[in-house]
Amino acid sequence: MKAGWIGCAAVLALAACGDPMGDYPSLMPTDQLLADPALPAHARDAANDPAATDAALQGRAAGLAGGVAGGAAGTAAGAGDLARRADALRARADALSRQSLDACPADDPACAMPQPADE
Repeated sequence: MKAGWIGCAAVLALAACGDPMGDYPSLMPTDQLLADPALPAHARDAANDPAATDAALQGRAAGLAGGVAGGAAGTAAGAGDLARRADALRARADALSRQSLDACPADDPACAMPQPADE
């Protein structure tokens, strides 16, 4: 009986020694490793005209900050608008939290439970 267990253990140990990936792992080809870096197409434009690129970036920054490059008022909400919206959301959440989840008016079609079909 002991020899049977030893034989089973030996077979399992030999089965675990296989290499499912092959002899070596796949490596990155050297032509990709040694290739010159590729620059994006817009890099040439930025190198040729740095002033235009700087102006475009400043315009984008102004737009993201809530203003427009021409100095007009931006569309970002002010602190007062945000406070009013937050208060309205809190009031709505408070009203919803007081509603019973079980109460449903009988005449409300949105609350009507579908009736099982007679088979």
